Amino acid sequence: MDRRTFTKLSSSVAATVILGNIDLLKKKTGLKLGDTIGLISPAGRISKDRLNTAIANLNKLRLKYSYQPAVLHQYGYLAGEDHYRIADIHQHYADPKIKAIWCIRGGYGTTRIIDHLDYKLIAKNPKPLIGYSDITALMQAIYQETGSPCYHGPVIGSELSDYAIEHLKPLFEPNQPFDIKVESEGFDIIYPGQANGRLCGGNLTLLASLCGTNYQLNSKNKVVFIEDIGEEPYRIDRVLTQLISSGSLDGAKAILFGIFKGCEPTDEYSFTLMEVLKDRTKRLKVPCAYGFPIGHIKDQCMLSIGRECFVDVEKRVFRLE
Repeated sequence: MDRRTFTKLSSSVAATVILGNIDLLKKKTGLKLGDTIGLISPAGRISKDRLNTAIANLNKLRLKYSYQPAVLHQYGYLAGEDHYRIADIHQHYADPKIKAIWCIRGGYGTTRIIDHLDYKLIAKNPKPLIGYSDITALMQAIYQETGSPCYHGPVIGSELSDYAIEHLKPLFEPNQPFDIKVESEGFDIIYPGQANGRLCGGNLTLLASLCGTNYQLNSKNKVVFIEDIGEEPYRIDRVLTQLISSGSLDGAKAILFGIFKGCEPTDEYSFTLMEVLKDRTKRLKVPCAYGFPIGHIKDQCMLSIGRECFVDVEKRVFRLE
């Protein structure tokens, strides 16, 4: 994407934010031009280049940025020792100048720290937390314990496509309806139907890892979105079965599978990914489809945890109410 296109899109988002007249003092969820975004790496280690990409993205979106030196710490495959990453999260929530917290990358590490977060501090200073993949565990814990807004969407240290920028709108206008564009290519209906409900979900492997913890997913009366990457179908089978058997998907209104990149079999005798998804979800008998713009893909949408949505899988309608 060239600079002119990016500038045009980000200016359009900014203009929409201004026209939206969002009351930040009351809602504490909508961003506006010039707001300061806190950059954190609560999971996998990052490079200086990754940090520079995050800064460049925020500059183009006309948002300010702030980060602590700890963001570049490295401790094995982690972005610093646990206590450094925990302190960094707390500092960003406590700082009133920070209007949202955007994760630079996922990786691995958030399940190590969620038991040690100060949820009272976070509840007193609610602000959007943005990320996906391993950040699923962090968002699930924070939203469940505090209700502070959490957005499943692109990490800021990655390239933002035209589609991704267009679909940042729910972050800027959290109270306005928004239709998410669902492409027909690769879309597959597993069980037809329509559903309304609040959104919940995230990365399949991380959701399964939360089973049996204080942060286990509760899908009752909710629309669940699920994504994953780089897992053989038998592994998808295993963790999806765990999620179902644990009761995490009991009472769900619909299941929306994103794009499972790199999850096709390498064994000629294996089930395909779609065969696994269809077999494991058929007992749920709720609207279900594969191919929503969620996951480790460039054209990724932004979803607010807990937001009401409407879905019609046969018509590929996915609307944030």
